[in-house]
Amino acid sequence: MDRVPPHRLAPRVCALALTVIVEAATTLPALLALRALRGRPAAHHYLYRRLTHRIQSLGPTFIKFAQIAGARRDMLPAALCDELSRLHDSVRPLPPRQAASALRAAYGRATPPFLARLDPEPVAGGSIACVYRGVLPDGEVVALKLKRPGIDATMRADLALIRALTRRAERLPALRGMPMADLVGYVSRAVLGQLDFRREAKNIVTLRANLADVPGVVVPRLRPESSRPTCLVFDFVPGLDTRTPATLPDPVRARLASAVLAAAHKMMFVDGFVHCDPHPGNVYLLPEGHAAVILDAGYSVRLPERVRELIAGFFAALATGDGRRCGEIMLASMADADGRTADPEPFVADIAELVGRCAGPGRAFDMASFGNGVFEVQSAHRLYAASDFAFPIMALMILESTVRGLWPGADFTRVGVAAM
Repeated sequence: MDRVPPHRLAPRVCALALTVIVEAATTLPALLALRALRGRPAAHHYLYRRLTHRIQSLGPTFIKFAQIAGARRDMLPAALCDELSRLHDSVRPLPPRQAASALRAAYGRATPPFLARLDPEPVAGGSIACVYRGVLPDGEVVALKLKRPGIDATMRADLALIRALTRRAERLPALRGMPMADLVGYVSRAVLGQLDFRREAKNIVTLRANLADVPGVVVPRLRPESSRPTCLVFDFVPGLDTRTPATLPDPVRARLASAVLAAAHKMMFVDGFVHCDPHPGNVYLLPEGHAAVILDAGYSVRLPERVRELIAGFFAALATGDGRRCGEIMLASMADADGRTADPEPFVADIAELVGRCAGPGRAFDMASFGNGVFEVQSAHRLYAASDFAFPIMALMILESTVRGLWPGADFTRVGVAAM
């Protein structure tokens, strides 16, 4: 990973420190007063809202980390996750002047030459790009994913700072043994990968081809002839709204939730090419109920064969309630497990007991609760999964939350089974 020169890092450190000081000075008095007058829940709600607001101002790196954290309802308060979920598709849009400047840098003019019209307001705003609606001369509508200008240097400085803080945090007794630097490094590489629109273009072409034979799933087509290194052009899909599932009949919701699980199965266990950011801002149902739409392949990884086999074995054992096998597979995935424990039996036994309570035939499986239990067992034994195993599992945890929003009755353990 590229090193950031100190002269580039220092201004960002100063800016972040100033932001934290100003936020603390304005928020803490209000927080204390609110707690005294209206109680702890109201104070917590205010704190979470202010935190989300401040994360937006800190920039795309912190937004991306917060998006990942907001999916971890097993580790964070639900009210905080609700606030952080706003960062998925409601990040502040680019100011019109910046958007025009970014388009001129990409195409030589503020309205790309292949368009008859470009809507000035974006239809979605993400941490790295904003999406605009454009109309071709023949009336066909396209979506332009425009990269935020100037974010590369900022994100690299932020990531370097986060890695440095993580290395120091690992020395704390409470965090000793936890591979935090490994995890942060993995996320950092993924975030930097999302800056590379050429890479994302290849990812979306691969994902669209891989999921072409999954009924009920659509990946919008990339238009490479109109795309540029800082602007990707896709077929426009109208009517995408996170509220759509509530308007559809239950059988339609159940069918499309199963289609999304089938897509996840194919990504994880057949192709080994995984969309690792399946939050509700990237997975939608069409208003007519014809299909589920999967967007944004910037954060995608290709799994090593061994990792794919371990995850497949884990979910197969989970579906049958074979807790000991789950524990053995998790132990095999651990970072330096042999050097951390002489006797693996207590760990395997604890995982087996957890699986017995949470999974298996006839049990309603909830991956968030199960994930929380796994984290507690890992912490108790100071054993942690390596990043290439942990992050696909995290993607599945994000997906479970998304799928249950599409259809609450979805059986998520079925993601590990070929016939959906």
